[in-house]
Parts: sequence; C-alpha cells; structure tokens
Amino acid sequence: MVSEIDVISAIINGILVGSIYSLVAMGLALIWGVMDVINFAHGDYMMLGGFIAYALYLAGLDPLVAVPVAFGAIFLTGVATQRLVINPVLEAPLVSQIAATFALLLMIRYGAEAAFGPYTRLVKVSYAETIHLGGITIFVPQLIGFVFSIFVALLLYLFLTRTYVGIALQATSQNREAAQLLGINVKRMYDLAFGIGVGIAAIAGVLLTTFYPLFPEEGGFFTLLAFIIVVLGGFGSVFGSYIGGLIIGVVETVSALFITPSLKDVVAFIIFIVMIMVRPTGLFGKKE
Repeated sequence: MVSEIDVISAIINGILVGSIYSLVAMGLALIWGVMDVINFAHGDYMMLGGFIAYALYLAGLDPLVAVPVAFGAIFLTGVATQRLVINPVLEAPLVSQIAATFALLLMIRYGAEAAFGPYTRLVKVSYAETIHLGGITIFVPQLIGFVFSIFVALLLYLFLTRTYVGIALQATSQNREAAQLLGINVKRMYDLAFGIGVGIAAIAGVLLTTFYPLFPEEGGFFTLLAFIIVVLGGFGSVFGSYIGGLIIGVVETVSALFITPSLKDVVAFIIFIVMIMVRPTGLFGKKE
C-alpha cells in the first residue's frame, strides 16, 4: 500500500534526481537551439566529466572539486570538436550531421572503454548519508547535486540575459542571418554554444559520480533521456529543458511506486510519444 508520505518522498527525490537530468538536457538544448545540430554524443561528454571527477578522487580529492576542472576541460574539447568535426558538416544534409555526431559517440565511448576498461567504478564520498524528515528520506549527494544544478542554471541565465555574448548567442539562435548582419561572429557563437553545452553536461557527470556508478557506456541512457526532456521542455528552450528534467525525474520516481521500478523509464518514453502527438513544440516551445 502506497502512503501519502511515500508519494511526497518520491516527488522530492524525483526533483533531486531530475535536476541532474536537467543539466544534461540544458546543454543539449543550447546546442540544438543555436546550431540546429543533433548531438548524439552529448551524454558521452557527460561521461568524460565523470571520469575527470574519478581521477581527482583517486588523487585524494573530493569529486566536487572537479566541477570547474571538468567544465573547463570539456568546454575546450567541445570547441575543438565544433571546429574540427561539426563545422564542416553544418551545411551538409541532416543525415551527415547525424553520422558525424554518431561517429563522435563511438570514438568517445569506446575510446574511454579501451583506455579505462569497461568495468563499473564507484566513488565513496564522506557525505554519502541520508536525511530523515518525518518519514521522508533525502540522500545528501543528490541534495548537493540539486543545489549545484540551481547554481549552474542561474549562472547560465545571467550569462544569456545580462552579457553581450549571451545576448548574441540568443540572437544567433533566433535568426543567424540577422545576427550576421548585426556584426555577430556566428562561427564564434557556434564554438561557444557547443563548448558551453558539453561543458554543462560534464558538470552533470561530475555530480552523478557522487551517487551513481561510473562506466564508459553510461552516456547512452542519458543522451536518450536528454532528447526526451528537450522535446518536453520545447525545442531549443534552455530553461524549458530545466523544468522538463524535473518533470521527468518526478514522473520516474512516482511511477516506480506503482509499477515495476525497472519499467519507470518506459513512462518517460510514453510521455515523449504523447508530447510529440499533442504538442510537438513542447511545453515552452513557440508554436509556428
């Protein structure tokens, strides 16, 4: 029998887990919105962020120290990827873009597997404890991840709305030809969009290591989930994706109370199909 406390606890934990989903999806939405590129390797950049955290953990440091390190390293990797791989196929047919990012996925994922091995790693942090509040259980690492996600989302909001470069990114996403006429270096905006997008995913990868197993193929699931969230939030809507991630997190945890927990991800895919049928532009997307 599912009690009211069980549902409330599931909702809270869904929000905490969903906030990590949101970070991955926000990065994907930024790339999609500015460049119209479907990055199938997005979750694998997240995985690389996790391995950076794991390397610092082996060096005796808290994995959370890796947040700025992972963002910086993967940002630079993303800029290089954009210039060497993505930029040459921007004007190519969609299938060429898909093939390019899928090739990236294979190189990153199985390159990591060859370099680090296919086995699963666990990071043990000193704050891996639970907080009990009137029958509601909260896992501390997930709570820390939620706080970090709010902070990252706030920084991204301030960057996009309060800086010249951020406003230029928004202008590029809305109309790249008009942005060029206004003197905006569109190619530079593409570099920034891809770099920031995969950098944010890397931050999610770091936060995940504190409560989720790390392995080279983990990016696949999170990429699929990020696509669902981006569609739910609205194509290219960065902050719609944040809300979408929270919704998916809550839906998964609450549905696990009533169905076999292993099937909770199926519910997310059902939501994806329904959203495509009912509102293809997503919750916060603009209607044509």
